[in-house]
Amino acid sequence: MNNLIFYDTETTGVKELDFLQVIQFAAIQTTSDFHTLNSFEQLCSPLPWTLVSPKALLVNKKSEIFQSDINHYQLITNIHKTWTEWTNIEPGIFITYNGMRFDEEVMRRQFYWNLYDPYFTNTNGNTRLDLFLKMFVIAHFYNKDFPIPVREDKLSLKLEDLAQALSLDVSNAHDALADCVFLKELMKSISGLLPNYYKEIMSSISKDEVIKSLKEKDVHFNCYFIPRSKTTKSYPFTAFLSDYALNKYVPVFDLSKDPEQYFDLSYSELESIISNPKESPFKRIATNKTLPIISLETLQHDKIEIQDADLYAKRAAFIRSNESFVEKVLDIYNSLEFSGGAKTNIEEQIYSNGFPSAIEKDRLSNFHNATTYADKLIVINSFDDERYREFGYRICAQEYADEIDTNVLLNLKGLVHERFNEDGPWPNAEKNLQEAKELLEETNSESEKKLLQIAINSIEKSL
Repeated sequence: MNNLIFYDTETTGVKELDFLQVIQFAAIQTTSDFHTLNSFEQLCSPLPWTLVSPKALLVNKKSEIFQSDINHYQLITNIHKTWTEWTNIEPGIFITYNGMRFDEEVMRRQFYWNLYDPYFTNTNGNTRLDLFLKMFVIAHFYNKDFPIPVREDKLSLKLEDLAQALSLDVSNAHDALADCVFLKELMKSISGLLPNYYKEIMSSISKDEVIKSLKEKDVHFNCYFIPRSKTTKSYPFTAFLSDYALNKYVPVFDLSKDPEQYFDLSYSELESIISNPKESPFKRIATNKTLPIISLETLQHDKIEIQDADLYAKRAAFIRSNESFVEKVLDIYNSLEFSGGAKTNIEEQIYSNGFPSAIEKDRLSNFHNATTYADKLIVINSFDDERYREFGYRICAQEYADEIDTNVLLNLKGLVHERFNEDGPWPNAEKNLQEAKELLEETNSESEKKLLQIAINSIEKSL
């Protein structure tokens, strides 16, 4: 695919994912050989009901957001328009660093809150790649062939440290556009230094490609990075796959364990083992996301010594030839429920209530095309989904502050009061305020003091 899109976000915080707002966004579009075609960078003002974390402001240093003339809806609209233009002719590979846990999930929520399709990056032929997860593999198996930074005698997978190890200027780290450049250069380095693994990465990005690789290659390794000890681990596995399942979540067997002792177990005995994952050789991977995996075949091509490789291959062959065992495991996993609890606040309900109908999608499009408050209000009142109506009012409060209905304004003032004065799943204002004041006493940096005071003023103004 000849359409790579590297992107990064700077946000109001890092913890409460459902209540974080993007305040700066950047993206770079390149060809498959990393020639830059386009770039985009923009920041916006914080929403009145969003708390800007003092720690986040210290990291991203984007104090200018408080003077920005661009509101949140305008930023997200501009991102959506840019991505649409960039993927109009050819679908894109959207590349992030730690995106599966953070940037991808954050952007889904930004689109959802602003009445755009949250799944832009993995629909209509677009795919997603989180390079952070692939670095687990590189740090574990290729640390002699790739410059993995060491900080205080421990390996570091921070993007800034990797960029520095690649001799890049990191003075502007944690700026969204600078991080996109780091990410592009990191991927370019992987392609040059580890061509076999890079080929595997690029041939197994989509869910269908991952499943194809798991089917064709009996043995893969799943790699982990342990943040506390800054070490990596891996285990060999083979996958249980069915031509008749969706295969979004695929069971795998840890080949460091002997599978033969599980072949003759009853359904209930297997079910009991599978239901206790800590002690179980059975695990589950999500094929619709980037996985920190590599095939034994690629490792052998690169002459990476794998102890017991023949044993793992033999065990994988045993499992795959035992059809009744495979079917039993798949049936157990299909019968298990993997669901989260109900969410109260609409910001948290991105994965609730299914997908919008074709009619509702048309209404969402009509909302964006409407150019006056009166026209947008007509569309808002036509929504079947109450969440879309509420988000529509919030958008109109940003776009038409002088025209907004008094009742809507009062409701939003109530929202601001709730988010800054009441306990909930959102950032706690009092804790953030106290933390900011403690940091203010500890620092000797005048620039940090200035940023912390801005954050303190922002929180106190909303209390």
